[in-house]
Amino acid sequence: MFMTSTAPRRAATGSRARIRDRGQVDALVLAALADGPLRHDEIAALLRRRVGDALDMPLSRIVPTLHRLARNRLVARPSQDPRRYRLTETGTRSLAARRRAADAFAGSLHHLADGEGDRRT
Repeated sequence: MFMTSTAPRRAATGSRARIRDRGQVDALVLAALADGPLRHDEIAALLRRRVGDALDMPLSRIVPTLHRLARNRLVARPSQDPRRYRLTETGTRSLAARRRAADAFAGSLHHLADGEGDRRT
């Protein structure tokens, strides 16, 4: 027996890339906090402003991400303004490591896609 959904399908996102990997979402949120403490809505606005419509990351993913990052001690909420999140020292080191890994991956991808390197025949 097959079940079908009567719910309408969401419109295609066109050229927008949907972020499904938790690590990528974490990295984007950490990067947004690199310039200083922000609230979750400010993080969403910053991502929209800097990345534009290239990424499909709804606001509803930011709050759980912040909670998970706080549990992992990568971000913290200052007692004087508990609605804002800031990077911890550990979060700053994690962001630097993620940036290095992303740069290395992007470099390797470009290297391979451009046909450079060792070709075996």
